[in-house]
Amino acid sequence: MLKVRTLITGMLLCSTFAISTARAQYNRVPESYIDPSTFQIDEQKVLGVKVDKNLALIDESGQPFTLGEKLGKPLILVLSYYTCDGSCSVINADLRDRLEGVTDLKMGKDFEVLTISFDKQDNLEKLGVFKKHLEDTEKLGKGWSFATFKDSEQIKPFADRLGFNYFWSPTDRTFFHPGAFLFLSAEGRLIRVLYSQTVESKDVELAVFDAKQGKFRPNEIINFATSLCYSYNYKEGRYTYNIPLFVAVGSLTFGVTAFSGSVFVFRRRRKEREKKLET
Repeated sequence: MLKVRTLITGMLLCSTFAISTARAQYNRVPESYIDPSTFQIDEQKVLGVKVDKNLALIDESGQPFTLGEKLGKPLILVLSYYTCDGSCSVINADLRDRLEGVTDLKMGKDFEVLTISFDKQDNLEKLGVFKKHLEDTEKLGKGWSFATFKDSEQIKPFADRLGFNYFWSPTDRTFFHPGAFLFLSAEGRLIRVLYSQTVESKDVELAVFDAKQGKFRPNEIINFATSLCYSYNYKEGRYTYNIPLFVAVGSLTFGVTAFSGSVFVFRRRRKEREKKLET
């Protein structure tokens, strides 16, 4: 009888432990898995794509406008959301700080900046709070606008066309997305993608020059020539010295110098021979 009682007690304890373990597993918050590719844009696939100039947007004052109205000059596009817990503000603030170091181009005159929310729940009130926390964009001059989509159904197709992936994590209660600056040409083609955590002011300036696609004012020619000393490094996500160009220029300089030296020596020797023949 004692053995039976002990056996029953043991079974009850095991059952209680199993139920408690199952309940703990059930109540435990599932771990988040983030696909690293979410934070990158496949530039090889999307560079050169053209955005829809007729895309309808709403500006910070509630007025409708089209994306095409912001084109006609290079445009730096930033896709964010206005209730972001911090990263979107940091991304936009990073761009603001980089633009402060751009000396050869003027925002509003040479290029525009447009921040658009990809969150369907965002509105003008949330936009206003976001912009207020960002601060100091006005000191860079006019040319930085903030907007929402007029038709929220256009958000996903627009982002997909640019290779901009994002998703909402219920566990973390946040959107995961790339921290990218998208550089569009005056015609609305995607020319360059830079990431906020890896670039400096010079990278932003060079990307705008790339977006100009050869359309320069006379006073910008020297700056453009200087920009040719750099090339975009896809692996590093920034501009680096154009080593092949330096090698080519060095080789050309050496070749021209060697040729000129050979011609000089040849002429000198010929003159010496002619003098000997005359004597």
